[in-house]
Amino acid sequence: MADEAAAEPAKPAEPVEPAVAPAAAEPAAAPEVNAASEAPLCSAKESEKGAEQTTGKVEETKKMVSPSASRSQGRKTRRDRRKKRSPQKTSGRRDKNPARSRRGRLPSGPANQPSNMVAGPIVRDGKAIYSYGNYDPYYKHRFDRCAEVDPRIQALLQFCGTDIFTDKVVLDVGCNSGFITFLVAALGARRVEGVDVDLSLITRALKHLRWLKQKGYKTMPEVPEEGTESDKPWHQEQYAVSCVQGRGHIPYHAKPLKAGALQKAMAMATKPEKAVPSIASTTPRPDFPYNIEFRAENFQLSQLELKRKTSYDVVLLLKITKWIHMMYGDVGIEELFAKCHELLRLGGLLILEAQGWHKYLEKKHQPPKRRGAHLNLMLRPDRFSELLGQLGFEKQTSMCPSCLPDAVVVFRKVTKTQAEVPMMKELFQEQQFLVPRALLKPPKVVPPRQGCPAASSPGAVPDVPEALGTSNQADEALGTSN
Repeated sequence: MADEAAAEPAKPAEPVEPAVAPAAAEPAAAPEVNAASEAPLCSAKESEKGAEQTTGKVEETKKMVSPSASRSQGRKTRRDRRKKRSPQKTSGRRDKNPARSRRGRLPSGPANQPSNMVAGPIVRDGKAIYSYGNYDPYYKHRFDRCAEVDPRIQALLQFCGTDIFTDKVVLDVGCNSGFITFLVAALGARRVEGVDVDLSLITRALKHLRWLKQKGYKTMPEVPEEGTESDKPWHQEQYAVSCVQGRGHIPYHAKPLKAGALQKAMAMATKPEKAVPSIASTTPRPDFPYNIEFRAENFQLSQLELKRKTSYDVVLLLKITKWIHMMYGDVGIEELFAKCHELLRLGGLLILEAQGWHKYLEKKHQPPKRRGAHLNLMLRPDRFSELLGQLGFEKQTSMCPSCLPDAVVVFRKVTKTQAEVPMMKELFQEQQFLVPRALLKPPKVVPPRQGCPAASSPGAVPDVPEALGTSNQADEALGTSN
């Protein structure tokens, strides 16, 4: 029997039917209830995912919004900026690179002197402070579509003639963005060098210079003339306020001149008797704009011009004396004029536009540490002519058009070597013999402690010597000196 069972082939297993639940335990609508209950569960999960995505988008949008849009976010951002600006005692990025400054300045030079160059303004509490006078002087013309010849250049052409810049080597100290430098080069100068302490301004000037060379301009670009000025509508003369506020203004040096502006300025010029004689040169004069050079340097501290041994025919000092005077004092002004005397050749011209004393008293664009610098100045701007006369200059003419707040004075170098300056010696002598106010203050009386010597004993605070005098005598001395 066992052999027969082994020989028979194995039969396939019959399919087992699933067990059917009793009718009493099987609800009739159970599948429909389960299907209906799964649908709301899926929609709830999808809604949670959608809410998370929406929240993420909102957070990303908040990051892109300017901090000034909300007060809390703006305060938090300003607080973080202050923390970053504050000096860190622990080792960090500021310790690894101490030469980097938070005020936008480059590494400073000598110990007790201002930095050699700057890169833009100093930002304090959201306000820009141009402590070197490196602001845009043509900001009030930001709505104009075209530029005009600077009124100072027009006055120089009118009083000194067209030969003042023709075939001359010119140095523009404090050139800013270079508008006057471009004008002088277009008027026929052999070579024009623009120098400024601000790197950002020199960068803009070099960018415009490269653009002029790329486009192949032989003079400053001008707008083609279309009808008279009275026939032109306002939108052809000025930009809309909304356009300037929304997209920013075009720099004045990058705007084209009005049609025929240079020709009109040349036509108004005269030929005076004392013109600067030009030196005959064998080399041909370079064309515009290849006769322009821009440099970022502190003219007060730099020795590059002296090392080059270049003799200039004209040196421009336009609205630069106030900032040098406030930063370097009376000695800095004397060194500035002495350096100009050394750089100019015999018979060369120094064109000076000095700000009045009332400009020194303004607190605008003055850093907090320099707001009282004018109190230590003994030399006033109205005595600059006397100082230049003692240095070897002769006053030629003074022009003050109605459109200019300060006069433009032209000086000529008449002596080859510098003479002594007795005026500066007198100023320093007066300042030397004045009694300092700190010594005139009465001594602070401290009540003696128990076991300490009294005020009348030799160990007490000494009284002010009689040789120093009283405060009334010092005030009289200060009044007589002024």
